[in-house]
Amino acid sequence: MKDIRERVKKEIKKIWPKAEKNLARLGKDAARLMKKTEENIIEMYAEAKKQTQEVVWKARREKLYYDLGRSVAPLLTSDQLKNKNVLRLSQAIRQLDKKLRKK
Repeated sequence: MKDIRERVKKEIKKIWPKAEKNLARLGKDAARLMKKTEENIIEMYAEAKKQTQEVVWKARREKLYYDLGRSVAPLLTSDQLKNKNVLRLSQAIRQLDKKLRKK
């Protein structure tokens, strides 16, 4: 029994330096891969956030066009340019258009 233990210990002592180097390299590779994956996730998140914001702005703009149409429809042509609600909505649409052009 002692003989087997001694042989196993000797074999482990032979193999251990090589295994230790391989484990250290494996650890470094895993750390490098995790860092790269983290950077990719951050990039994808930023791009998704940007695209989501753009969709939100476009949806708001469409809603403003809808509200503008509802405000303008019952008015006479001469009154349309003087109506405060129409002016407010058209100003909001212009602001969203500027934000969308910046992207």
